[in-house]
Amino acid sequence: MHLLNNLSRNNYPKKKSFNSLIILPALLLVIILSVILYSTPDITDTDRYRSSLLTSAMKSYDFSNYINDLFKYEVTSDSVTTAYTLRNPKAYNIPDLTPRLADFSSKDYAKDSKKGTSQKNISKLSDKLASFNTDNLTITDHIIYDILTRHLKLSEELCSYPYYETLLGKTTGAAANLPVTLSEYPLNSAEDVETYLSLLKQIPDYFDSVIEYEKKRIDIGMPTPTFILKDTEKELSTFIKSLDNDSCCFITAFDKRVSKIPDISSDKKNKYISNNKYYVNQYILPAYRKLYDYISGKINDTAANKNSSQKSNSSTNDISVNNHNSNDDKNSPDSNYNSLPRSQSKNSQDLPNINKAYGLSSYAGGKEYYELLVKSCTGSYRPVSELIEMTESELNNALSQVMHITVTDMDAYMYYCDHPVETGFHSPEGILEALSLMIREDYPVLENIPDHSVKTVPEALSQMTSPAFYMIPAIDDYKNNTIYINPLYTSEENGSLFTTLAHEGFPGHLYQTVYFNATNPSPIRQILNYPGYVEGWATYAELNSFSFIDYPKYQESLPILYRCDTIISLALSSRIDMGVNYENWTLNDTCRFFEDLGFNSYYASDIYSYVVEAPGNYLSYFIGYLEINELKNEYRNLKMENYNEKDFHKAILDIGPADFETIRKYILMP
Repeated sequence: MHLLNNLSRNNYPKKKSFNSLIILPALLLVIILSVILYSTPDITDTDRYRSSLLTSAMKSYDFSNYINDLFKYEVTSDSVTTAYTLRNPKAYNIPDLTPRLADFSSKDYAKDSKKGTSQKNISKLSDKLASFNTDNLTITDHIIYDILTRHLKLSEELCSYPYYETLLGKTTGAAANLPVTLSEYPLNSAEDVETYLSLLKQIPDYFDSVIEYEKKRIDIGMPTPTFILKDTEKELSTFIKSLDNDSCCFITAFDKRVSKIPDISSDKKNKYISNNKYYVNQYILPAYRKLYDYISGKINDTAANKNSSQKSNSSTNDISVNNHNSNDDKNSPDSNYNSLPRSQSKNSQDLPNINKAYGLSSYAGGKEYYELLVKSCTGSYRPVSELIEMTESELNNALSQVMHITVTDMDAYMYYCDHPVETGFHSPEGILEALSLMIREDYPVLENIPDHSVKTVPEALSQMTSPAFYMIPAIDDYKNNTIYINPLYTSEENGSLFTTLAHEGFPGHLYQTVYFNATNPSPIRQILNYPGYVEGWATYAELNSFSFIDYPKYQESLPILYRCDTIISLALSSRIDMGVNYENWTLNDTCRFFEDLGFNSYYASDIYSYVVEAPGNYLSYFIGYLEINELKNEYRNLKMENYNEKDFHKAILDIGPADFETIRKYILMP
């Protein structure tokens, strides 16, 4: 089990009118595959090795040894984490270990939650960290010390809130994350393939654990809302159909990768390919079907209970129009749905009850948990009330800029309304190459342009994955990078390809990751999870990229309009996230929020559903961006006439992913 809540992926919001965010969950490698893998004799026992590392860290009198033990403890928590993080573990003095995946099962999770084992271990690690004399630490180690102090404290506090995360979401749930994880699982040798095939055999056990976890949530009164289950049911139905043929993603991706592995005979490759095909049909397909059946059963149970309640109240409630609707408050009359705007009611049977709150704040302790979750998602330690004020201020500022251009340059505004962003670039590779050159004036230049490949999301996964995402490379192989493009949402035609690749590539995720790794940071820095910094930087980079485009007309107004469009979308969604999960907003409250600002509430239910499913994820992007912008203003005031844009970017990039309290302390240091 991870103690530091490690995150292994960066993702990007879905580009609908108000960006229905899609992001792989923070527990992707922590809980994505909960099984024991294929093992071989004569290797070090993983549990015994990790136990010795934890003991060593807690007893260490040397700060360097402490952080080294902590790194090795985290990176060996399961075989997937090790494989994704390190190409050559032996170079980090990590022995060959018993192959296994994250030990997340419903039973183990419940045992840990009851006994508080992880919380106690984190507390001990915090005490040991506090015992070190910091007088002789280098500035680099001081930064690590400050980061770990906050990180461990927050991780310990979050341990007090188990079962607040759903694993059955359409876009952030276990079923949605598994295909991408397996499609990119490193296959560089016959041993890797054997481990991978053993993993497939255990997928049914993993999904069984997901089901047991959800049953526990139901027992304690925190079931996944039916409207979320219905969305997941639809996606699973489509995906299961795609699995039932030889061109499914689990087969085609495996075949391509195995064919490229050197030093394996053709006969052995064919055997692996045949075994993989058999395992997909024998293990993966039945596992997905079982999860689908469980979700469908819960939906039907809810509908049956609701209909029973409606019949018992038929003398007072007219249910003839909506008697097939399902909602989570079976005592509420279905006529609530009729008060939605007509455009909002496009699929009313899948909508939440508009007068019931479903966010985290509707649960006991949920508001307190959300406050901690926001710190983890954003790296900002400001109170949520202040983040609301910042978000509303930025939203109003962007709306004011659009209004000003509407009055002073109506032709530009009408052009913006009718045209997506036009760049003249026709391929992802061409855009990335152009961006790598365009950023040189304002961003530090990389010594070497890193290798990168652009892949297309398989059609069967297009509904379940982001418009684009960047796969974080191994820290000892960081010059090989992969970006996925989902053509369902991202294309030259809809104007999103250029700015999305600025977010995922240059000067966004790919550039920031390669830059920081090239500074040779301590390994512990490379596995700590700071989505607010990472996604905030990528959002900042994306918004700046509008200035790189040669506009056919209205050179002054168009970049402002397109940039404000993105800011407004993120600000609206982030404000709704905080409203739903901190202030107990209902769908009705969300619709009124849209309408009070003069917007049509057509997408209110989409955003409401997403922030219930994945609270805090929007804030990683927008609050992270706002914090970087605030740092920029403070840095400019500090440097005054000596301020330089490239210097600021270098300062942010040099310090690397961290909480913004630590970043502010060292960037603004006299």
